[in-house]
Amino acid sequence: MGLVLFTSLGLLAYTLYGIVHRLYLSPIAHIPGPKLAALTRLYEAYYDLYLGGKYTFKIIELHEQYGPIIRISPWEIHISDPDFYHTLYASSASGHRRDKYEWFSKSFGLDYSVFGTAGHDLHKMRRAALSPYFSMASVRRLQPVIQERVDLLLERLKGFRGTGEVLMASWAFSALTNDVVMMYCFGRRDKRLEAEDFDPSYRDASFFGSTAGSFLKHAPWVNDLMKSLPNSIAELLHPAMASFVAQKRAVLAQIQAIQAGVNNAHEDHSHPTIFHSILSSKLPEHEKRDIRLSDDAHVLTMAGTLTTAWVFEVVMFWLIRQPETLRKLKDELTTAIPDISMIGTIPLPVLEQLPYLNAVMKEGFRLTYGVSCRLARLDPDNEIVFMDGDKKYVIPPNTPIGMTGVQIHHNQSIFPNSRLFSPERWLDGKNKAIDKYMVSFTAGSRQCMGINLAHAELYLGLSAIWRQWGSKECRGKDDVGVFELWETGLRDVEIESDAFLPIQQPGTKGIRVKAFM
Repeated sequence: MGLVLFTSLGLLAYTLYGIVHRLYLSPIAHIPGPKLAALTRLYEAYYDLYLGGKYTFKIIELHEQYGPIIRISPWEIHISDPDFYHTLYASSASGHRRDKYEWFSKSFGLDYSVFGTAGHDLHKMRRAALSPYFSMASVRRLQPVIQERVDLLLERLKGFRGTGEVLMASWAFSALTNDVVMMYCFGRRDKRLEAEDFDPSYRDASFFGSTAGSFLKHAPWVNDLMKSLPNSIAELLHPAMASFVAQKRAVLAQIQAIQAGVNNAHEDHSHPTIFHSILSSKLPEHEKRDIRLSDDAHVLTMAGTLTTAWVFEVVMFWLIRQPETLRKLKDELTTAIPDISMIGTIPLPVLEQLPYLNAVMKEGFRLTYGVSCRLARLDPDNEIVFMDGDKKYVIPPNTPIGMTGVQIHHNQSIFPNSRLFSPERWLDGKNKAIDKYMVSFTAGSRQCMGINLAHAELYLGLSAIWRQWGSKECRGKDDVGVFELWETGLRDVEIESDAFLPIQQPGTKGIRVKAFM
């Protein structure tokens, strides 16, 4: 009895000390914010899990109450000041190292990937091996690969004219982006664009795997459990999670086939394929292990499938909904491509110079965010100082600090009427002032490597589609058809919850259209 009492008193004392330490003795106790968030991560879990991806919006609300710097967990800080973004997300050239927050980065079960690598120095080495394949010059050399897939998409779109069949735009565009990234990574043709339904299986598994992070960061053991189970049992427990685990195993098999010399697809292509070429890179041999490279490959194929496809979808929605915007884009494209037979022959550098096309793309990026959650960074070496007017906040080294693209992209002082799709906000010299607030690809040493590939797919895809397609309210004289939205509204494009990726209304089926002659 005495032992039980002694143990109980010890636990009580430990709990009370924990409460006092987190509220008053913690090195970030001076940061304002709700006391419950400072006490326990269950505060975040309530908004993430019980309310379903609402913590991003609660953080924005807390900033209105407490100011531009707040404490959002016992260990983490969030800052809302857009002008602080490039200080936090510093480049390697700045001389400041930036680590990732392992609690977040490990939630996807892709710890060996560049994306999942927490430490700055290891990340820098791993990223250096992949970066050459995503340079502007490398991506421009990939134009024939992208164009061949765009040409096929154009043919598929024509097949929907007058049939009354609903075109699932999310499936069509993700088939395009997945075919491209699979070819670049593995030299492999999965031919999802040729599939009658555009084969959304990879897209669906990738989407679940990406969005599951909001749950798995609170329960990382679930990922390990599902990976340890046979597929048949995993499918009974959670079919969507099982499909993601199976997808990961399939990517690993691809890497193993390349390493074993079974996959020689790169020999059939004029362009390099990433994971054939990387085996001859300067990476140390232990960095070329199949499990490590497969994590990188999985991240690249998931991100390369989902994010750019979502920009295609959102742009399609707004161009159909706003005929005046579509007219301006079509006028510019008609000048650049006077004959539709020239589609597919215009070099990327020419398309890159079209101002209205660029503005349309920027609005697409702005309203799709890249990711919708905060991305925390730590300075392992130095204090970080944040100024709120005359008030100085000193943040100790190794403190996770995050900022959120959704909050910045809807900052009304930078982007008035921020929920409106308005390419004009990027024109007439305004873009020079607001370009730095476009953070869909983040910034600094951890900026998304796929930025040039995403741009190339959008330049080629958007110019080809909208040069020869219109809407019922905006049609060109030589258009091959028009699109009309079908059972699709604002709630199918506007963010309503955060699960790493932006989530629209419950039950949304994405952007759906019908095509007419």
